[in-house]
Amino acid sequence: MKRAWVVLVVLGLVACKKNKDERPVGKTGSGSAAVALAEKAPTKITGPSISPVITNSITFFVPKEAPWWGEMAFGCYAGAIRLQPGNSPSSTFTKVSPMVEPALRTADVDLDKDLGAIGAWGCGEGACIYLALELRHPEKLKDMLAQIVPGQQPKELGTHHWSIEAPGAQGPRVIGVRAVPIQWPAKVPSDTWSSLSARATHVVFLTGLFDKTTQVDALAAVADEKTAAARVIDAESLVSDPRGRCVLGFVGNKDFMPGYKLERSRFMLAAPEGKGDPLTNMLGVHRSLDLEVELVLNPAPTDKVVKDWIAQARAWLTNIGDSVRGGFADQGALVDAMYEMAGLLGRSGFRRTLKDKALTLSFRTDRISKAELAAVESKMEGAMKDMGISP
Repeated sequence: MKRAWVVLVVLGLVACKKNKDERPVGKTGSGSAAVALAEKAPTKITGPSISPVITNSITFFVPKEAPWWGEMAFGCYAGAIRLQPGNSPSSTFTKVSPMVEPALRTADVDLDKDLGAIGAWGCGEGACIYLALELRHPEKLKDMLAQIVPGQQPKELGTHHWSIEAPGAQGPRVIGVRAVPIQWPAKVPSDTWSSLSARATHVVFLTGLFDKTTQVDALAAVADEKTAAARVIDAESLVSDPRGRCVLGFVGNKDFMPGYKLERSRFMLAAPEGKGDPLTNMLGVHRSLDLEVELVLNPAPTDKVVKDWIAQARAWLTNIGDSVRGGFADQGALVDAMYEMAGLLGRSGFRRTLKDKALTLSFRTDRISKAELAAVESKMEGAMKDMGISP
């Protein structure tokens, strides 16, 4: 009854099956698990380029200084979207505006096939975006810009680097697009998602897309090799097995809760390939989902304060869930079973730890037992049969 488990869309990150050719051979970066490496033709580029950080996965860009940053492997995201048959990974992006799809077509970009990773970092009060993708015709990005902002001509700033004036809610703004070639090393991780990412040829930086975004020189914003690797390894160290990375990043100093400041935060979401767990095995895949978020707070919260925060968060989510649930009241037992499943994920899969000022919130699917799943699965199957739906 894999497709019947609508609630398991939250586990779409484990939708890719194990690559039968993957054999761990050695360590790269942090974590106790080994990662397989594959040979890749190295590239030697004269002029500006991007050198990815190679650890247990591939990281294309780490900012030198930023209030926040995050990068997502597109293969992981695509697995989530394709959990529902017929869905397209690119639809999330192309639905932003009716002009997006034809503009991408002008640049010969197919987001379903060409994208390896997507990331963003804080610049000004807004965000700067970057895409790692296989770019066959970087010169066509100029035509893409012209199509996005009709009536304006892009200004050439350098090799495969343009800007264009566009209207905005806060007044005119300047959108910048720059394609920078990737300088690949001779070996990269060979897991499923890394193999997809390794096909990328360029990192395309998009600035000025949002109001209140500071115009930046993307290459000047790149951290040096040592700093970038340290930040990636620091985030990867949150999980016991950093292979199959989906998302990683950090958040800097900001307000948190009344009386508390967030000094810094790091997060990591991984779905390592292997034997899987009872929940993911029900989906016929061999991955386990692990999300870790560390919050360093000032002053250090007490255990009681943390318990109160979690209780408040759960109450807030319950209120939202009850409102949504009311709209599906005619679904009866099926919706009840789905909400019971969601509650199981929140209770059994969740852990928290507090050490001095560091609060870690952890969610792992391998904490959910086969017995717990069997009870909910039975209820869901019964509800679907009552509705005349074949599990």
